[in-house]
Amino acid sequence: MSGILLADDEPAFQRLTGAWLRGLGHEVRLVGDGNAARAAFAEAPADCVLLDLAMPPHHDPEAGLALIPAFAPAPVVVMTGHADHALALKAIEAGAWDFLAKPVDPDLLRVVVARAMERARLARELAAARAQGGASEDMGLAGASVPMAALRDLIRKVAPTRLTVLVLGPSGTGKELVARALHDLSPRAGKAMVPVHCGAIPADLLESELFGHLKGSFTGAGVDRPGLVEVASGGTLFLDEIGEMPAAMQVKLLRFLNDGSYQPIGARAPKQADVRIVAATHRDLAAKVADGSFREDLYYRLKGIVLRTPSLDERPSDVAPLAALFLRRAADANARFSPEGLRWLVARDWPGNVRELRSVVESAAALATRGATGLVVDQPDLAFAIGDPSEIPAMADKDAPGLMTLEQELSALERLRIEQALARTGHNHTHAARELGLSRVGLLKKLDRMGLR
Repeated sequence: MSGILLADDEPAFQRLTGAWLRGLGHEVRLVGDGNAARAAFAEAPADCVLLDLAMPPHHDPEAGLALIPAFAPAPVVVMTGHADHALALKAIEAGAWDFLAKPVDPDLLRVVVARAMERARLARELAAARAQGGASEDMGLAGASVPMAALRDLIRKVAPTRLTVLVLGPSGTGKELVARALHDLSPRAGKAMVPVHCGAIPADLLESELFGHLKGSFTGAGVDRPGLVEVASGGTLFLDEIGEMPAAMQVKLLRFLNDGSYQPIGARAPKQADVRIVAATHRDLAAKVADGSFREDLYYRLKGIVLRTPSLDERPSDVAPLAALFLRRAADANARFSPEGLRWLVARDWPGNVRELRSVVESAAALATRGATGLVVDQPDLAFAIGDPSEIPAMADKDAPGLMTLEQELSALERLRIEQALARTGHNHTHAARELGLSRVGLLKKLDRMGLR
């Protein structure tokens, strides 16, 4: 990959923004229309794409949205003078990394581009490490317990095959990590892995998202748009929460699984795609087949191979090492738990499994005290992070003789909510601000005030 691809049809904006970015040390290529942007990226993929939505040849924001998948896996920062909340949501749903309204604030653009370039750098390093030594030994599925060792062994055996895989397990146990490991260890590792959450996309839009549509095929279809099946061609399509897929789509997915053919909405002829399907759900699919809400023939077609991700209750010996791993990632290599804190972690039930454990550890790390020997996370830090009211007063007593004032408690709660939102959204400011009910600028101001930027 190489530098930044700036796609905008305004010559003055091109010239000024390009010169400003070059002044920051970035390599910048300039194009003025959607077709040129697609061609330039295909010839030399960029680390980051700055994309205006209303460019020639269509001058239509919807056409710009349809371009976003063409730049995968590079982070795409959408820029438009037609900014509104609905358009921003559409851009994020189409795969955009971030959304900026024109006129673009230079300081905001600098921060967003820096984060996007850092993401691209880390992706390159990860790809290089995998090319040199294959996927990591634990495949991102940490844990030394017998159930996790058995799961990793099965992944190594199944990954090189073309078999469809169904991943079952409770929420928060790492089903998408299993899909990623299957992809990375397969001959398809050089192509895209495209995740789709079947329950997060409205039923009337899911067919278009998966199989694409032609211009004019329905109200609002202003341009041809490829589906995610086409984007994933040669790679892996991960269908998360397959149990939520509407009945009408189940029929069309079954056809695609049988012969690789699909039909974009509005098309007269079918198309073909070579895609490996990995599906996942926390639902009991056999029960859904019994009650008629899931097709029996699709169920058996998906069950080429079944992998199960164990809950933390099934591997309690992994709680302590997982928590230590998450703490090092959230703080530094010297961060540690107090003996009381570690006992609290190991003794507690984790209904949210690994996802819940990671969220609590990351939040507690933000609240913990850094002493002369480094950051130490104590039991009250963890209890406050999880919202256990019986333990929160103990935390207030830790650094002061009396309880926290109302202002201090509100400030701590505000910081905790922001930390948790950032952790859940991968530190994407746009997503976190929307989750918190703030504007993006409002969130950035709070981060500055709290010293979190």
